[in-house]
Amino acid sequence: MKKWEKIILESKTPQEYVENSLRSGLAPSEKARLARLWMESTGFNKDAILYARNRNPYWKLKKMEGAGERTRRRLVLHDYSRGRPKAWNANMLEEFLNLNHKDASGKYLRKDWELANHFSTSIPSIQYLRRKYLRVRVLLGPRARKEKIVEYLGSSEVVLSRADLKKGR
Repeated sequence: MKKWEKIILESKTPQEYVENSLRSGLAPSEKARLARLWMESTGFNKDAILYARNRNPYWKLKKMEGAGERTRRRLVLHDYSRGRPKAWNANMLEEFLNLNHKDASGKYLRKDWELANHFSTSIPSIQYLRRKYLRVRVLLGPRARKEKIVEYLGSSEVVLSRADLKKGR
């Protein structure tokens, strides 16, 4: 058994495993074989390794490479506004409220791009509305009437900020 194989297999935690694997310089096929052996011997699973890997500074940087370009491509790909600004009226805001729900785990049921497509607008526009909606919910409280929420959503973020300040937040 090679030195690095032994070091990797003796790793106690997923974090240690990821560090040792990174430093080893072994081929990906070797690392895959060792990962399977290490998981069998320690009882950790693939999710534990992925969790540790996603928190490792090297892999964080690696994941972020090209993130700006990917975001720009996504925004261009899902810009359904055709370059025209969207004027949101009360009916559209009410429809937005009906479609903007989260599941039990707190994830939106509809993705930004799905709503952007539905309303013929852009992803930033949907994100802006979602931010405003969260601010309005804080301002008005959880038991606010839908009509009042729609009224407040029709206001700009600046107006909502002023209302927030008046309320003492």
